[in-house]
Amino acid sequence: MNTRPLNSVESQNLAALNASGCNSVLLFVTATGLEKGILDATEPMRHLLKDAGVHDYATQQQGPASKVIKPALVLGDDFEETAVSLYRPVTKNGDPRFWFSNFKRFVTADEVCAVFVHNRTILLLNLSRSRLAKTMASDADTPVSRFLRDLSNSANAVANELLQLLRTIAAAGPLKAVGSGDTAVGRTIESALGIPINSNRSPDFKGIELKSGRSTIVSKETRATLFACVPDWSLSALKSSAEILTRFGYHRGNDFKLYCSVSTRRANSQGLQLRVDEAMAWLREFFAREPAEEACVWRLSELHGRLAAKHRETFWVKAKSVESGSGEWFQLESVTHTTRPSVEQFDRLLVDGTVTLDHLIKRLPTGRAHERGPLFKIHRQRLAELFLGEPRHYSLLS
Repeated sequence: MNTRPLNSVESQNLAALNASGCNSVLLFVTATGLEKGILDATEPMRHLLKDAGVHDYATQQQGPASKVIKPALVLGDDFEETAVSLYRPVTKNGDPRFWFSNFKRFVTADEVCAVFVHNRTILLLNLSRSRLAKTMASDADTPVSRFLRDLSNSANAVANELLQLLRTIAAAGPLKAVGSGDTAVGRTIESALGIPINSNRSPDFKGIELKSGRSTIVSKETRATLFACVPDWSLSALKSSAEILTRFGYHRGNDFKLYCSVSTRRANSQGLQLRVDEAMAWLREFFAREPAEEACVWRLSELHGRLAAKHRETFWVKAKSVESGSGEWFQLESVTHTTRPSVEQFDRLLVDGTVTLDHLIKRLPTGRAHERGPLFKIHRQRLAELFLGEPRHYSLLS
């Protein structure tokens, strides 16, 4: 993936776009890409398009007949209509590609663009030549500045709506627990909000992710789940969750499973440890005892894409556990509101062991391995370090 540090103009324009609540992916334009008319759909780009309901490369066939054309807009002082072709070539293993119509009119080599989606339309902003930051700072009135201010107001409206709903629920008193264990708090709150309980990776409430935990933290809840992500099996020595279970699993009663946490700090009881390979931009999981052996690999770009898609905006809800004769109840107490996760801080927190990985693999009676992860988690007290926006804290009982 091509990248370079942003210059001051590009950084200011990106900050202005971020302040409007836009979740964008950066596109570093190369002379080779312009000459060949090819742009790689990186993992973050693929997740952006899929999570926005625009396009899923995973279901797209290779070849010209399966090419998809989508509408797009280029942002200047005004909007210019164009289109994007999304395709997988017959060659190059069908690696996902895309291309903007008349792209060379909008960019030159070594410029940086931000790509984002609104109402299933792809938008392109050239950060290198845009005047967005100056326009927004001066309160100038242009079609694009009005559009971005409306987006910002809309984003705040959703957060305010959710906060008011949670305060109304909290004022009504404790909620009867839905389910049990670590997931009970989240399931209870989602049920009260009318959110279907499913395994969808998309954010829970109109683009806002909900993460919940007990305010009286027990040892099992000192970490918060960020997202789930399986290894890149094409790069990994072990090619499936079943192989991981077979190699590192253990018997517990009638079960054969692998339930364990893995970090960069030290090997766990199964001998598993993580290491960030900066040269390859990979996260490696390996067996740390002699003889050492490789187990799994994740591309950091894939983890960054999951983080950005899942936690662009998150409400971290705390609830007090109340026991009664009828079981557990939850009294909602507080919310921490975070925005814009930093991939650079994510990598640092991986390296120092603050972000960890949980395997949750179990062999079913059918013999198949069932994987509920791997789950990437963070120690709750370090949450604020992960986000660029200043976390905002709210009481739900005041």
